[in-house]
Amino acid sequence: MAHSGKCSHNVQAEKDHHIIMFSRKTVSELVKALHFRTHEEVESFSLLFGLEEVISGQSIKEKATSIVRHLVSNPDAVGPSGSKLEIEIIEHLIENHPGEKFPELANCLDRDGFEITENRLRHKLPAELPLIQKEDQLVRLLEKNGFNVAKGHYDQAVAAHARGEWASANAQLRTLVEEFFNQVHSILCSGSETTSNEKRIALAKAGFFISEYNEFLFNGTGFVEGFWKRLHPQGSHPGLSESDDSTFRFHLVILVLHYFLTRLDQQNQSASS
Repeated sequence: MAHSGKCSHNVQAEKDHHIIMFSRKTVSELVKALHFRTHEEVESFSLLFGLEEVISGQSIKEKATSIVRHLVSNPDAVGPSGSKLEIEIIEHLIENHPGEKFPELANCLDRDGFEITENRLRHKLPAELPLIQKEDQLVRLLEKNGFNVAKGHYDQAVAAHARGEWASANAQLRTLVEEFFNQVHSILCSGSETTSNEKRIALAKAGFFISEYNEFLFNGTGFVEGFWKRLHPQGSHPGLSESDDSTFRFHLVILVLHYFLTRLDQQNQSASS
């Protein structure tokens, strides 16, 4: 399989090599889509993209994993044509497999704010929106603060979304948000609240939700109240895209939980200093 060797002009993406563009799941699905069948194919690929020193392991699977590990650890790496290495690999995949859909990779790219149209990669979201950075930070903060159950629901939502199982992904996102706020309640509140709604109300009364920002208004019209309702629409809606709706929910959950978890982390740091 030959690579064009030319600098990409089809990818409508920024050239800032310090911006993380693709999530870990997307990188993993990208390498999986390359579908290495022989050691010779892995070696040919590594020579093409200057990854000879990166490849490790004896089996094809181990070598593919080493490529994933390198791409995740080096999001600013540049390919032989001068563009981001990950983008050049995606272009290589598209050029050498015309017409192939790669549904799981496409779903992951969609969640990252990209889509493949007419054999090219383009942004679906503004390049200025640092979604992947916030997602990466969210995962680290969940792990740092011991939100292990919430992290588990997040991982399941990512996997379901990649498979195109929209209802399952949506359900995991709702459970993730519920578990997240319940865990924040257990850290900040000493009351005997039992239901998730009671716990969110307690967080508002404790001042974790800022009333001046209309985050919680006790009447169903505050931001957190509206956010929770948006995750629980009633029934299906003919004519609307399930994939678009699920991806929107994912983006919304990442941004909102990152915002509130950063607040909690800062409060914890202030309390311990």
